[in-house]
Amino acid sequence: MMKYKYPLFLIFSFSLFTFVSAQTWSTVGTGVKGSYSPLCVFNGKLYAGSMDSVGKKATHIACWDGKQWAAPDSDFQGNITAMVEYNGKLYAGTEIGTENNKMYNLLCWNDTLWKYIGSANGRINALCVMKGTLYIGGAFTKADTVIARHIVKYSDTTGWHKTGSLPDVVLALIVFREFLYAGGKFPSVQRLNGKHWDDVTDPNQKMPTGWVKCFVNYFDQLYACGDFDYLMKWDTHQWSAVGPFNETSNVMCVNNSGLYVGGNFTEAPGNNNVFHIVDYENSSRTWNCMGGVLFWGGDCKSYSGTVNSLALYKHELYIGGSFMLAGGLVTTNIARWTLPPDPLIAR
Repeated sequence: MMKYKYPLFLIFSFSLFTFVSAQTWSTVGTGVKGSYSPLCVFNGKLYAGSMDSVGKKATHIACWDGKQWAAPDSDFQGNITAMVEYNGKLYAGTEIGTENNKMYNLLCWNDTLWKYIGSANGRINALCVMKGTLYIGGAFTKADTVIARHIVKYSDTTGWHKTGSLPDVVLALIVFREFLYAGGKFPSVQRLNGKHWDDVTDPNQKMPTGWVKCFVNYFDQLYACGDFDYLMKWDTHQWSAVGPFNETSNVMCVNNSGLYVGGNFTEAPGNNNVFHIVDYENSSRTWNCMGGVLFWGGDCKSYSGTVNSLALYKHELYIGGSFMLAGGLVTTNIARWTLPPDPLIAR
């Protein structure tokens, strides 16, 4: 008798709604272990944090060139909490140490070596570049010698500088219409106006009602997701809700074919089986099932799992999180989704 590694109901349930999309999913190499969060593209490669090993080498970071995984540097230490490209280098926030004795550092990688930039007294959660300056948000109140309440800026020519203060931990940063926006463990989105931060509100006071985890610019509107069961959209005048889901969302990613959302949800408008990843099309206002990702660890709960990171690399969408199946394929914590042809290129 043939023995199945995964429960039959799990495989059959996927076949009901993934038979069209299953061909667009694929695995991402072999010989690596980790949860692939965050993801960031730098110098033609895809970098992944929260790693355990590449091959038989223990490491906290890995990079993918489209064919195979490698460890960027054997001397790298600390788990990555945020990444961004700045002035031709990859900058990473890291944490290292035990639960009660952690160090939080900012490092940079020039494709050959890692360099120590500075340290903070709390976790670095978000990195964003605006007008030649790197902005750093997190759980800290001090960065190097600068007193910085959850936000600070850094220049590779002039060093660390204050940039106002925010009421609590920052989880997300983005530049939208030449302003810097911040979201996190505070009740409203904040926008930097000169040296001061202002609440982003509208006359009806409609705004996110939970912690914002991620921002994207989609069709020149600011989208926010997080600890609320919908997306919030800001057009510089008012907030409006997009959704809802049946659970929270963690991350978003945009390309010409759609807005991709990943998180803890399993349902989106018009689709009861999206399973943690969904594609939203602005023109039709529709949510498209992509086949979903599932985690099964012997508990027979077909709806468990989550998506924590998304990145576009070589016209494919890379999905990182906690799952064992993606669109019906057996894959562990990372998968890739081949995107439809770019309509601009197709013409």
